[in-house]
Amino acid sequence: TGAGSGLGRLFALEFARRRALLVLWDINTQSNEETAGMVRHIYREMAEQAAAAAAPGGAGDGEKDALPHCNLQVYTYTCDVGKRENVYSTAERVRKEVGEVSVLVNNAGVVSGHHLLECPDELIERTMMVNCHAHFWVT
Repeated sequence: TGAGSGLGRLFALEFARRRALLVLWDINTQSNEETAGMVRHIYREMAEQAAAAAAPGGAGDGEKDALPHCNLQVYTYTCDVGKRENVYSTAERVRKEVGEVSVLVNNAGVVSGHHLLECPDELIERTMMVNCHAHFWVT
């Protein structure tokens, strides 16, 4: 979750380098798709390197040659994790379209930027929904 920017994006890119099939969630469709594009770029580079290493005279690099280079995919979903029903419906779509998730990085978060006593009630409620309740719903 929160794959569209910040730590969520960095986690996605690192998991891509480790050849993970990724399911990216973010409330911002555009930034989530940007992350997916970066992941696809990493996957293409790895495929090109694998092809070069497999070519006659190519230099293999030990352990990486033993890891799969095919079927690396990234899926994107727009989801507001602060809304329970949106989480549940998105999770059901993932189960149907991708399958079961084996590792969850529950990273989405809200930072108000206000002192507590200056923070509007609605923002406090949103912060609690995303930073606390959403972790239970997504898990």
